[in-house]
Amino acid sequence: MLSRSAKHLYWLARYIERTENIARMIDVNLELILDFPDDHSLNWKPLIDTLDINDLFENKYKKYNENNVLNFLFEDSRNLSSLNNCLEMSKYSIETIKDDLPKSANIKLNELYDHVVGKKISKIHKRKKLLHLTQIVSMTQGFFGAINNNLSRGYEFEFIRLGRFIERTDMISRIIDCLCISKSEKQTHDFSTMEWLSMLTTLSAQDAFRKVSKGEADREEVISFLLKNDSFPRSVYRALLIIEECLKNLPKSKKLLLMNSKIIKKCERSRLDNYDDQKLHLFLENLEKDLSKVDLKIQSIYF
Repeated sequence: MLSRSAKHLYWLARYIERTENIARMIDVNLELILDFPDDHSLNWKPLIDTLDINDLFENKYKKYNENNVLNFLFEDSRNLSSLNNCLEMSKYSIETIKDDLPKSANIKLNELYDHVVGKKISKIHKRKKLLHLTQIVSMTQGFFGAINNNLSRGYEFEFIRLGRFIERTDMISRIIDCLCISKSEKQTHDFSTMEWLSMLTTLSAQDAFRKVSKGEADREEVISFLLKNDSFPRSVYRALLIIEECLKNLPKSKKLLLMNSKIIKKCERSRLDNYDDQKLHLFLENLEKDLSKVDLKIQSIYF
């Protein structure tokens, strides 16, 4: 297939997956703030920290408050990872390759685009924002459902799946970092069982976690599950295994398979139950750097 088509398929999947995961990040933070309104250590800055776009944010906004951060993550045209920009780029990509994809996927993307683009998040009541975010997540999953159910298995399918799980691995590690590590030194409460369960629910992981958990949700068990579980599709380890499957089905992937295999082995060897916050942060930071190298190699080989 043409390298141009491969590029658009790969980035279409990344942008849609990014839309879902940013919506999930916002949802986590909003729920925590609603549940703990008197805890001033809970704030919106960690979301910008996690995406590493602080300089861009501070060029326009003076405060990391809810309205500023949500406007920046939803609508700001200068932020390439804003939901509006992700969906604009998705629309551009799918227009270029629409003959390669089922009509149902195009319909699902149009529904998602109409639901998000042009809407002022500041005009939505705080409690209704949670519903709005849930609908965004549901619509992104509807798009990928249309792909999974209606697209023939071939190079097109594999490039979409590859883009989706590269993005997922990176973003899930960032979400864990945001929720578990990048906490204010002024934090006035410990993460309770309820909060860990809230985190699992936001990642659609609560039911899967309960099947393998030995007891209540605590820091070590939740982090280990989200990073190392080999069967849950939103764990980092499982996503890496799916990336490996995709690469095996694509040509010229020998170097990429070797790179991905090294990341898998790092994940397997890690003793996350012994990691303090700083060591866990370094592990996740190195994971993100390794994934970036894989992404660059994908682009150099196929695009």
